[in-house]
Amino acid sequence: MKKLLCVLFFGFLLTSCQSAWIQEDKAAFYDACLEDANTWVEDPAKAKQYCDCVVIKVMERYPNVNDALDNIELLSRDPDIQTCRIPIMK
Repeated sequence: MKKLLCVLFFGFLLTSCQSAWIQEDKAAFYDACLEDANTWVEDPAKAKQYCDCVVIKVMERYPNVNDALDNIELLSRDPDIQTCRIPIMK
């Protein structure tokens, strides 16, 4: 998860002038999530399912990409986002 946070932090720094999520933000977040998830999920389809869930929840929680950046450390501990792991761990 630390690797994901680092990738996201630097990716968001590049787009910090804007406030709304753009496709590049979503793609960077999703790609970083997949890279991290593939280290602890054996099935690539489950890693994709997990990241689909995480991206939606993060964008709902932080509609402003700058807010997501400001709260990047909280993402890994957010209970709502952690619920994305439940179906993956079954």
